[in-house]
Amino acid sequence: MLRKICIIFVFILSTLTLGCSQQESKPLVVPNEYQHAKDILDLLNNEGLKIQEIHNSKYTAFFNTNPNYSMYIKSDMGVFELVHLEHKNGKEIDIVVEEATDSGEYKYVVSENGVEQLLILGSENYFNKSDEYITISRDKDLNDKIKKALEVQ
Repeated sequence: MLRKICIIFVFILSTLTLGCSQQESKPLVVPNEYQHAKDILDLLNNEGLKIQEIHNSKYTAFFNTNPNYSMYIKSDMGVFELVHLEHKNGKEIDIVVEEATDSGEYKYVVSENGVEQLLILGSENYFNKSDEYITISRDKDLNDKIKKALEVQ
């Protein structure tokens, strides 16, 4: 009798554990103001980067994008910026590390069609670039995950 109870208990426990581990991932809900980037956001989410929040980014003016085309995104792996280049001019943009200063600042030269801008950031950042998007992340593992997802694109 005790053996049957133990077997039933183990069966119930394993069923509950299995059920919890097989939860389906929920589809990403993209707010209306970011629908222009829904395809890339879905791609990143489907490639295992679970997006939790999307907000406007400080890079709107720097990359001269429309409002809401530069996004600050919080994911399960950390925070990154996604810049949607509506003119698909990513190949015309170069981003080069100029130097790291003694004060811990990192300088990046961003050039587009011969016009250079200096971007000074408080920590090392990693960039990915495609025709339509630029991503900026402070975390190398997060950057590698984004890069891998963008290669699928």
